[in-house]
Amino acid sequence: MDLNCSPFSFLLILILMSFSIYLSSSSSVQPTCNGSIADCNFEEYETLMDSEISRRFLEQKKYISPGALKRDQPVCNGGANGQSYSSSCLPPSSNPQNRGCPRYYRCRSDS
Repeated sequence: MDLNCSPFSFLLILILMSFSIYLSSSSSVQPTCNGSIADCNFEEYETLMDSEISRRFLEQKKYISPGALKRDQPVCNGGANGQSYSSSCLPPSSNPQNRGCPRYYRCRSDS
């Protein structure tokens, strides 16, 4: 009977050890603190949050346009002879003032 009891005792010890390891690993994940924030020591969690933020910043994919890599070119082909850069970046006006005015619009000028 001693030989028959040995495998069961080994199995029982193995199950108890694995259960105790499971309990110890799951209890260390969530911190428990019943005091105020000043009483609890959350410094290690603050560093974890910092590393999490850093990881998220590093995961972001930032691209630059191929036009930004061209050297020695002025912005929007302007800036020569004292002209501002913004004047050459604007598209041509879509409503030019030299067009005629039909009668049904009742414009001020008789054009």
